[in-house]
Amino acid sequence: MFRRLSVVESIYVNSVSFSSVLQIGDSSHITPVTQALAVKREYPLFFSNEGNFNEYSVFTRPIPAVSIEESFNMATFNEKPNIKVNTIRVTGASASSVIHIGSTNNIRAEARIKHIRQLLDQPEDMSISKQDQINSQLEGPSSSEEGGA
Repeated sequence: MFRRLSVVESIYVNSVSFSSVLQIGDSSHITPVTQALAVKREYPLFFSNEGNFNEYSVFTRPIPAVSIEESFNMATFNEKPNIKVNTIRVTGASASSVIHIGSTNNIRAEARIKHIRQLLDQPEDMSISKQDQINSQLEGPSSSEEGGA
């Protein structure tokens, strides 16, 4: 690993969450992984046993590997061996992000998030109760929800 000295006067980070990394110093490999179901319901009724990742292909599909087929030559010259920064301010890092001061060989971050919006149907027959609408939508994922992230 090529080494340069990172000099940071001060860093302010408000929040690091959901498999994110704040790394100060050198590392060899960083591999944060997040899987999440983000469900927004017009009527906020949730049960503790909901959410099976295996029901959605976005969580099981392989991520295509990028292969570099062509060769190339690269030469670098660093006039100064130090990277110097006065202040870094970060509001938040979430869902497999990396804040890194230092050198690393490899970072492979993966975030798979399925967003689902469940809105109440507008009934043609106004005699259908709101509770009946809610109950029919809570029966599980429909085929139209099975898309990508």
